[in-house]
Amino acid sequence: MLRRSRRAAILVAGLVVFGLACAAYALNRRSHDAAALEEAGRTLHRLISQRVDQHDAHLTSLSALVQAAEPAPIATVEQVAASIIRFYPRIVGIDVVDLALDPPRPLLDTADPAVVAEEARQAVGSNLRTRSLDGGNRLLLVKRALTDGVGHYALALVIDMNRLSASDTPLPEGAVVQLRLIEPGNATAEPAGAFSADIASRTQPLRLTLTTSAPNWPLPPLGFLALAGLVVALAALLIDRLLEARSAAQEAARKAVLAEQDARLAHAGRVNAMGELASGIAHELTQPLTAILGQAQAGRRLLAQPDADQAVLAGAFEAIVRNARRAGDILGRLRAWISKSEPAVETVDLTELAGEVVHLLATNARSAGATLRVGDDGSKPLVRADRVQLEQVVFNLARNGLEAVEGRDGERNVIIEVGTQGNDAVLAVSDNGPGLSPEAQARLFEPFFTTKPAGLGLGLALCVRLVERFDGALAAENAAAGGAVFRVRLPRIAGEARKEAAE
Repeated sequence: MLRRSRRAAILVAGLVVFGLACAAYALNRRSHDAAALEEAGRTLHRLISQRVDQHDAHLTSLSALVQAAEPAPIATVEQVAASIIRFYPRIVGIDVVDLALDPPRPLLDTADPAVVAEEARQAVGSNLRTRSLDGGNRLLLVKRALTDGVGHYALALVIDMNRLSASDTPLPEGAVVQLRLIEPGNATAEPAGAFSADIASRTQPLRLTLTTSAPNWPLPPLGFLALAGLVVALAALLIDRLLEARSAAQEAARKAVLAEQDARLAHAGRVNAMGELASGIAHELTQPLTAILGQAQAGRRLLAQPDADQAVLAGAFEAIVRNARRAGDILGRLRAWISKSEPAVETVDLTELAGEVVHLLATNARSAGATLRVGDDGSKPLVRADRVQLEQVVFNLARNGLEAVEGRDGERNVIIEVGTQGNDAVLAVSDNGPGLSPEAQARLFEPFFTTKPAGLGLGLALCVRLVERFDGALAAENAAAGGAVFRVRLPRIAGEARKEAAE
């Protein structure tokens, strides 16, 4: 009996949770749809505002052209009008109406001269007049071309309202766009949940409205209902099993003990690994030290003989020197591994270094089907840096450029350009790949940030540190012609130091 009551309570609680999940989904979907409609409306509003500003500019240009001569250069106006209509498909007609004639006569025959004349006569000065045509499907813009304050020409633009309100990006599903002329005394109530805003134009009073045919309370899809039902059922089953199995707490405690033992074993494993590392180091050093000891003892015995062979004695000393250097190299590699080593600074010719990198990456360039070359302005700048580390920087940048152009259509070029700017030597690695996204530009030199599927995100961060070691800087940007450009700036050696280096 108690078990039945418990299971009935769990069932009721599960149904309540299922209902709440469906309500939460509907609320979230409704909020999401409203936000999407608002964002789409604002985007379209900005776009239409830009377009209507272009209408003002077209009318101003045509007005200046009409006033350039008397009579108006209609052939030139017709050519300009045809060009405007070709590039702006929403402008379906442009006309010039001569108001001095009775009746007014259109010079381009694309608008109703009576309507244009009526609007032009109501215009004050050079103000723009607007009028709806074809039930609001088209918009007529009329501007009077004034000469010394009096003008007998009227300019007319006929705008397709559907094309004017067309969005460059997909609108939310079910969204309906309405763009209409605001007429005095003709106020209309906006539907609830719609986006409505006046176009930011002083001359064209338009109002944009976005509505949606989506239901106010959208029903969850069958997939969501099935998943929510399955989750609630599994949760109810799990709760029932937990209530029946009090021993779960004991099992959890036992697992905690096992986890603690596993942690201790892992710690012991790390300690063992350190021991193995120390053992390996000792093994590496044993060989050269043993050889040094043996050769030193042999040399001492030879020195004790009155007729010691000098050649054999010199060979023993050479072996001692060779093995001592080997032991030093082993310790040097270990020290460089566990601490930051000091760079070996020397005079480096950037043009020569760039050529060496091109030689090293020749196979990579052929594999990518790309052209990798060096371009310089003949200055051949010299800098003070660690040659190996600086070569590593240029190598990484050039290799990244080859990876960027790999697989792209057309020519694939990576150019290492060397030159000077003021007191700086500049080495730029450019490619004609896809360039850098805004996110990549913002985080390009962060450690562990990478756009490569198998990358670690350490290459460019290491390059920055290596360049900064020598008082330089590394920057990246997108090239105007496409692709990315990475620039390394380093202080170049003054004329006297360059002369000494050359000698």
